[in-house]
Amino acid sequence: MRDILEKNKNIKNLIFDTTGTGYFEAGKAPPETAELNAALEKERALKGVKISTLGEVEMPKADAVFEIQVAGLA
Repeated sequence: MRDILEKNKNIKNLIFDTTGTGYFEAGKAPPETAELNAALEKERALKGVKISTLGEVEMPKADAVFEIQVAGLA
């Protein structure tokens, strides 16, 4: 799903948390819910997968950024 949504030029730095909620930075204009759902349908995402809400939220600035590397997943 992430690969499909990142094709939209108005979505930058898309990440999902463990609950399935996604966060991104908007480009020139935030995308519309219908536009994102159409992209999911066109690219044949899993049946029944759709964007249910889309809204702007305030995010706290991070004090530190961490990187994690995972080995042995293949």
